[in-house]
Amino acid sequence: MSVNPAILGGTPAITCDHDEVCRWPIIDARDEEAVLGILRDGNVSTHPVIRSLEADYADFTGRRHALAHNNGTAALLAAFFALGLQPGDEILVPSATFWASALPMCWLGLVPVFCESEPGRLGIDPDDMERKITQRTRAVVVVHLWGMPAKMSEINALASKHNLLIIEDASHVHGASWRDIPCGRLGDISVFSLQGDKLAPSGEGGVLLCDDDTFYERAICLGDITRIIELDSPAR
Repeated sequence: MSVNPAILGGTPAITCDHDEVCRWPIIDARDEEAVLGILRDGNVSTHPVIRSLEADYADFTGRRHALAHNNGTAALLAAFFALGLQPGDEILVPSATFWASALPMCWLGLVPVFCESEPGRLGIDPDDMERKITQRTRAVVVVHLWGMPAKMSEINALASKHNLLIIEDASHVHGASWRDIPCGRLGDISVFSLQGDKLAPSGEGGVLLCDDDTFYERAICLGDITRIIELDSPAR
């Protein structure tokens, strides 16, 4: 057996086709039939499977409300809107994240303030968070990168001290937990992405989660026209 690594002409230890090994998501006949069933039904926008998805996410994370969206970016926009933040309010954001963690807030006139990432888990650095807090700071976006929950003990302490709302971007952490609390229940409002590369892929999709009735109803009011008729509160 060659002692040289494959890159130097040795025998490769892994001989499987790279594209096949890395294929994701894995689609089988059950997935195909499920999609065809919805298409044949014709009710693709308000099919009961959407409510079922929401119920599953709410149950899995222990949240009171779940609201499906066309993608995680739209769910984040709804989250910023739902919290009732005002133009000019500053929102702390980690500097290492996908652009959707910050851009949607700009559409509402909110101001992203970028913080450094801490080296251990790559999440937002609590020390730099505290340095960036001003009288206009109203919230923080917490992104759990690559399956690793952020430093929630320190973040929660800062949020409590400065009366900050927490928007949890849990797009990378389907199924992860922090101190036995599921990711998706670590913010005042939380968002999952179901984009094709995520652990729970649907091609595109997003889910907003919260416990507060007003947050949930404001998220509906932003753009879910099929559910506005269900509301009966001052948020309507």
